[in-house]
Amino acid sequence: VLAPPRGYDRDRWVNAVLASSLQRNQRHLAMILAHRAGASGELPAGGKHQEAGHLAGDMHLDPKRVRLVLTELEAAGWIRRPDIHTWSPGYMVRPISLVFPAAADAPGADRTEPAHTGEPAS
Repeated sequence: VLAPPRGYDRDRWVNAVLASSLQRNQRHLAMILAHRAGASGELPAGGKHQEAGHLAGDMHLDPKRVRLVLTELEAAGWIRRPDIHTWSPGYMVRPISLVFPAAADAPGADRTEPAHTGEPAS
């Protein structure tokens, strides 16, 4: 069982995702996972909410592409899952923990842009 980061905060995680350089599909899937995760940032093992086929319907993508995006989010450090090769039972969908990559967890990593004035950029 993977423990979520201490002091997980959904709003802080979502703001870090929005401020990141993630690609559109990665960001979209991250937002869906954040919406479905519990208050601790966990999607439990065996849950249908993180199953690729279910996510594919919400994202209007092929399940293979969704699995690839999940792998990309994991490689980038935004989610954590047990290793697929050691996951037992193999028939059950692996749990997902929403985590902060090292760069996003640094102090001041939250978006700090000044408010937009409404004036066109020159």
